[in-house]
Amino acid sequence: MGVGLVVAAAAAYAVALGPAAGMHRELLLVLAGVVVVGTGATLVGAWWLAGSAVRPVYEITEQATRIEAGTLGQRIMAHADTDEYRGLVAVLNRMLERIDAAFENQRRLTADVSHELRSPLTALRGEIEVALRAERSPRDYQRVLRSGLEEIDRLTAMSEDLLLITRAAAGLLAARWVPTDVNALIHRELDGIRGRIEEKKLTVRTELAVGLGSLVLDSGLTRRLVEELLDNAVKFAPHGGVVVVATTATGGGLRLAVENSGLPLAEDDLAHLFESFYRADQARTRGTGTGLGLAVAAAVTSVHGGLIRGVNVPSGGVRLECELVGMSHARHAA
Repeated sequence: MGVGLVVAAAAAYAVALGPAAGMHRELLLVLAGVVVVGTGATLVGAWWLAGSAVRPVYEITEQATRIEAGTLGQRIMAHADTDEYRGLVAVLNRMLERIDAAFENQRRLTADVSHELRSPLTALRGEIEVALRAERSPRDYQRVLRSGLEEIDRLTAMSEDLLLITRAAAGLLAARWVPTDVNALIHRELDGIRGRIEEKKLTVRTELAVGLGSLVLDSGLTRRLVEELLDNAVKFAPHGGVVVVATTATGGGLRLAVENSGLPLAEDDLAHLFESFYRADQARTRGTGTGLGLAVAAAVTSVHGGLIRGVNVPSGGVRLECELVGMSHARHAA
């Protein structure tokens, strides 16, 4: 409407000038035409620019809408010409990768749990079925009941470990902070597995920090951590091998390392070592247990605001290193 008024005013003014001012009328008409063409070109350009600016948004929205739980492997492939849109697409694709990995871990964990639960349940059912096929002596029934009780204990331990791991991952496992003498915990745990150590003729070397004293940690969870790390080291150390336990103060916290001699692990195995039910090579999967020991150790470490990792020892074997943060430091970090 504003352009029309300009043209009308220019035409009226040209008429008012009369025949003597024909040149002026032509100039005014040309000027009005330039205004009309320029305004139209501006509108068309603005429409095209706005469309090209929001087109990647439509593409991103359309592609993201089609991605569901079963298609998390897809990635957004929007044609974005600006750095901002390319950055947005990259961020969304990285988020999809993390979600896809989380779903895959959940699927693997569900499959592993199903497999691990099937074994003791099958054994328990088999024992009971055999016992019921014919009359047995009281001693036979006692043997079946003891065997069944062992399988129930295994299922109970597995359930408790899974509950601890999942609660820690969800941030629902609250630490109970109390003064804890970690060196004393280590000595007690070593005394508890003295029979296994002597059976394998292992040499245990302790390098515990002198004057470490009591640290404000969750005593029960720290005991589980020490128990799982020592159990892993004794289980996988070769006959006549060496186990080394070391503690170091870290200013209100603790660095704990447990090392066993023997075969090193592949880098891929080290990367997955603390996942639930993860199995490395067959040489390191012998023995009993729930398959959750190192996952429990990782969960305990995370509750204390620390980190855990596994490294190969240059002389042979594997060392597990973790750091625990005391209560005051954990609150400060939070």
